Amino acid sequence: MKRKFTAALVGMAFLAALPAVADVQPGDHITNANRDKLQGLIPDELMTYILDGYNELDMTIVETGDYTPPQKYIEATVRFACQATLTPKGTLENYTAGQPFPYSKWAQDATNHACDLSPDDPEFALKLAWNVNYRWQGGAGLNLPHWGFNYMRNSGKEQWRLAQGEYRRTYWTGRADLLPETSTLEDGTSIEWAEFFDVKTPFDLRGTMFLLYRYTDDKEDQTWAYIPALRRVRRVAATQKSDSLLGTEITLEDFYIFAGYVWDHAWEYQGESTKLAPYGGGIGTFGRECWNNVIPDEKYRLEGQTRLGTQEEWDHCQFGPMNAGQFHGETWQKRTVLGLDDIPKQKGHPYSRKKIWYDRQTFMPIYSFAFDRAGEPYKYLGGTWRWSEDTFHESNKGLRLLQWSHWHTINVQNNNSHRGQFDNASSPQFSIQESRKYYDTTRLKRQGR
Repeated sequence: MKRKFTAALVGMAFLAALPAVADVQPGDHITNANRDKLQGLIPDELMTYILDGYNELDMTIVETGDYTPPQKYIEATVRFACQATLTPKGTLENYTAGQPFPYSKWAQDATNHACDLSPDDPEFALKLAWNVNYRWQGGAGLNLPHWGFNYMRNSGKEQWRLAQGEYRRTYWTGRADLLPETSTLEDGTSIEWAEFFDVKTPFDLRGTMFLLYRYTDDKEDQTWAYIPALRRVRRVAATQKSDSLLGTEITLEDFYIFAGYVWDHAWEYQGESTKLAPYGGGIGTFGRECWNNVIPDEKYRLEGQTRLGTQEEWDHCQFGPMNAGQFHGETWQKRTVLGLDDIPKQKGHPYSRKKIWYDRQTFMPIYSFAFDRAGEPYKYLGGTWRWSEDTFHESNKGLRLLQWSHWHTINVQNNNSHRGQFDNASSPQFSIQESRKYYDTTRLKRQGR
């Protein structure tokens, strides 16, 4: 009896020693003094390798927002529900538009639960990955007429390069915004999206350009690069998309946190939880202007640039840790998220695994943490978003879209970091004629001369 009583006391003492379940409420201000409130609400990898030792932690908790996509995307999900299937290779077929496999609550309610995606499905994780691929992204795509990206060493204390340029991605297929007439920008196309990326500064990178076409089947991307030193356009192999991009800590495959071939990666579901997401109210929102909205004449611009931004304009808003993360001055809200691990199949890929946390309502990535080939902690990639209805661009109104505002990369092995800023992101409509002209290899040759 005495032994049982003693054991009970030990058990009670152990439970008493455990910290209370972490939680936050709208209006809470989180600093290093009360960071214990973040336990479980921020992935353990970020708590250990990103926030540990960061004394300037500054997070404000706000109400959880409703980011249900626009009616056209919901209607497409209903209209084409239960049609999408997977091939033995893992590619998607019989898909037109909307969420391919209803899993968000709004999608399951709208389809009256006709074909809810369930964790019991043996292809559950792969189907979630396809939901991510075809999440609502504004229909037309992402337009960044003026992006900035810096290179930092020594834990963000030393910036040794600031790059600026132009980026645009346009979606050819899966276009719910074009329904009911069509779901494609061009009849009969097999292009999923096209992407153009160019660098205007610094001097040693100026004139570098990339043009990429992604296809709806398992056809490999067609990618071209203009290299100023060679003064010619060359093809980029699919395996090179996992290589370092222009000496940075990111790859072409890291765009949007994951921009690889869904079917060429294995996927593992890690469960659902409540996490904090950097959505709305702080840096990167209408209420606080950062680069490049502080550059005169850049705030409303949809194409081209008036001039390059200055260092002072670049540093208008503060970031951290390592002068790159979103844990200084941003506002956060509690979201229902799902964990989805990406395991590359490509031999020699720099990552053995990338853990990604996605918002269940929007399927937007919140943050990710990659491990190197040996399975060691390697790299954090994340971002901040602004709500389309609170932006300066009229073309964004009604899109009901979380748009990228800032990009953060931290290599925890060498303490290099990067910050991308594009606070005037937009999603304007471009015609097929404009798009054909814009995404043309001859343009690379012509501009590169």
